[in-house]
Amino acid sequence: MKLGTVEAARVVRDASIEAMDALNSVVVEIAPLLSEANSKDLRLAVAKSMTAILEHLVNPALEEYPELEVDEDTWGDIARGRARARLASSDSPNE
Repeated sequence: MKLGTVEAARVVRDASIEAMDALNSVVVEIAPLLSEANSKDLRLAVAKSMTAILEHLVNPALEEYPELEVDEDTWGDIARGRARARLASSDSPNE
């Protein structure tokens, strides 16, 4: 996959980080409500999904634009910032 612009790659990277953070939140929220076997199945499904996001979206974007590589703290900042923006936009009335 080639994106062609650093801004497109940044959007893909950031949206992918947000998606993986949302998947992790699902595990944290509902795994305690599940049986041990179902919790294990959920964790495996989420891990596979995150691996696919990394393989097919994040890694190609970073290979094309290595300057978009970020450390773990920045990764967390991106996830939190996008989540806040998503929540703020869902609080806005549709016009």
